[in-house]
Amino acid sequence: MPKTLNIAVIGAGTMAQAVHLPVLRRRWDRFTIAALVEHSPRRRREASDVWGLEEDRRYESVADLIAAVRAKTLTLDGAVLSTDGLHVEDLLALMRRGIPVLVEPPLGFSAEEVAKVADFERMTGRRLVMMAYPQQYDDSVTRMAEHIAVKDLRMVDHEVLMPASQPMFGGAHVTTSSYDLPSEVRSQRRKALQAAVEAGTGDGATQRDRDLYVKGLLTGVAHQMAVIEASYGPLVRLSAVRHWPKGVIPGSLELLGELEGGAQVRLVWHYLPFAPEYSESLQVLSARRRMCVELPAPSHGDRRSSVSLREKKSGVVQETSTTAPKGAAELMWEAFHAFVEKGKQPVSGAAEAREQVVLLREVLSSIVVADGRSLEAEESDEGEEDADAVSAGEETTAGAAAVDTATDDAATGDAPQPDEPAASAAEPAPETLEQPVQHAEIGEPVEPAPAAAPGAGAEVTDAWGPDLAAADGPAADASGTDAPAADLPAEDAPATDSPVGDEPRS
Repeated sequence: MPKTLNIAVIGAGTMAQAVHLPVLRRRWDRFTIAALVEHSPRRRREASDVWGLEEDRRYESVADLIAAVRAKTLTLDGAVLSTDGLHVEDLLALMRRGIPVLVEPPLGFSAEEVAKVADFERMTGRRLVMMAYPQQYDDSVTRMAEHIAVKDLRMVDHEVLMPASQPMFGGAHVTTSSYDLPSEVRSQRRKALQAAVEAGTGDGATQRDRDLYVKGLLTGVAHQMAVIEASYGPLVRLSAVRHWPKGVIPGSLELLGELEGGAQVRLVWHYLPFAPEYSESLQVLSARRRMCVELPAPSHGDRRSSVSLREKKSGVVQETSTTAPKGAAELMWEAFHAFVEKGKQPVSGAAEAREQVVLLREVLSSIVVADGRSLEAEESDEGEEDADAVSAGEETTAGAAAVDTATDDAATGDAPQPDEPAASAAEPAPETLEQPVQHAEIGEPVEPAPAAAPGAGAEVTDAWGPDLAAADGPAADASGTDAPAADLPAEDAPATDSPVGDEPRS
């Protein structure tokens, strides 16, 4: 009989309420919700009332939780860390107590930050971190290599259409975020979040670069990389990157890469605020077969992934289709149970998270280089600095406002989301191929470095259209109008527990 694990839920934000808590409650045979940790008193109370946690199982901070464990008034077998991206200090505190942790990505914003966790695991000789990428454990994903083996693989095409929050979480009945923390606490978290993001992107990054990094790359593209890695291994080489439309953050991102063995990968991630639903699909090709995989959002726990396989046998085209027996989130939690109880290694942990951060920093650097800039700070005289300040004045204002919003959300377990127009905004005009794009060629193998350094000499070509002129103005919303990100209504954005747009982990 499998052991029932006592789990602490840390952070009562959207992902916790829409994904983790429902699975924990449904799988009462494997898990008990032993504690809930939440900074916001109001949200802590509301979420605890909804999920039936008594007063003595509610905690304000991880320090309070660990104090209860140390005093032996609380017994924990594991925890899910579902707060904003400032995970590392709380995570290390849990790891020092030997508590395995399921961590919502991103684990951190820089290779140095994530390395603290990976180095601790290596020092102790025990893996304690499992990244919360549900679809890495989806039955349709784990069986992809059974249908088309790595040695036969020709091409993987992975596309995600990310809508605003309502199609993703509208049915989850998430309790509202609450800004009831003291102003000094919010200020501290604002500064810590800003410092962490700046460390990850570099001193030369603009606020728009930072938004693209966290909102588009660290969750959206990172999720896609995690899915591919679960089936066929990590990307070993990037050949091209582009970002469009001009001035829209996070907009659309496309990466072309290569797996070990030479198979090509194309990753496309679109943030489309007016899209009616979330969509994620993979097309996998070999010389003989074509496989199509459809993955629902993990927040839609009642939906299942599917695989369709077409091939020609004896001159006749045959097609078979299968549907996964369980949802991705439930399968992920079963894997976490095996990780805690039996020591079965996760698909992605701290070491893999570090390699991913290094690679995505390379991607950001390539986009910025294609824009004629650099992520490294450049020396300039006072006159040049004044001119830059004037030309980028609106962006600076928008960036400061975005940081304020980021910290308010982070303090309550929610986070700033991809920029999108207000509900009353007009439908955006169809995109055309003539739109300027940011594009870069990357010809060298991607290898994890001791620190997240910008890509070396990425070459800009016009293979995918004209080069994007430097544009450091305020980010434009999807309707094409320039507007600071912080002016957008929070309820229309896809809510997550990281300081970025929600990735489909989701």
